[in-house]
Amino acid sequence: MTLVGRYRSPFTRRVAISLGVLGIGYEHVPYTAWSQLEAVRALNPVGRVPALVLDSGEALFDSTAILDYIDQLVGPARALVPASGPERRRVLRVTACALGVLEKVVAALYECTMHPPAKVHAPWVAHNENQARSGLRWLDSIAPSPWLAGDTMTQADITTVVTYDFARIVNAPLIPDGRYPTLDALASTCREHPAFVATRPTAEVDQANPSLAEISGESEPDVEGAR
Repeated sequence: MTLVGRYRSPFTRRVAISLGVLGIGYEHVPYTAWSQLEAVRALNPVGRVPALVLDSGEALFDSTAILDYIDQLVGPARALVPASGPERRRVLRVTACALGVLEKVVAALYECTMHPPAKVHAPWVAHNENQARSGLRWLDSIAPSPWLAGDTMTQADITTVVTYDFARIVNAPLIPDGRYPTLDALASTCREHPAFVATRPTAEVDQANPSLAEISGESEPDVEGAR
């Protein structure tokens, strides 16, 4: 199978880490939706990453749908989201909060990067950042046991750490040193896992940001979930 999308996209990265944790091999194609928009649209009509192209040629898109497929592929005993019961609800609740934080971080980022400085609406940036902080506080308040949703790593841990790492990259002031000790400890543990190491957004393609000229032309930003 082939995973399309650069690791700078936290939505692509949470799929990549999940594949790695479960030992599922894949080819990685680090397309961005402003540099390879038509290629991305051929897989996802909205023109967003990630997409997962199966060996059959079928293309799956939207990270949540892809992760659901992966869990079905490995079966309930290994799935990163439990199949039923309170364990499933716990994982989904934590994952939903982490995704909510991520969407607010992205919204604040886009307000600052997709407009000329004179047109950035500071109250909107502050509103989104405050919502992100509220979610981070809630996530940090969880008492690990030893993971966020039980005794094994789940999608709750993967998505939370991916969100935390992404926020550090694009808006470091949101995460002052020592503000979120539980999340700091979780991120430190996860960053030693091979699947997290292999997907660190350190390649040249991961450093590039879209220009206003590109955005106003035929290209679009590649962070899935900006809405």
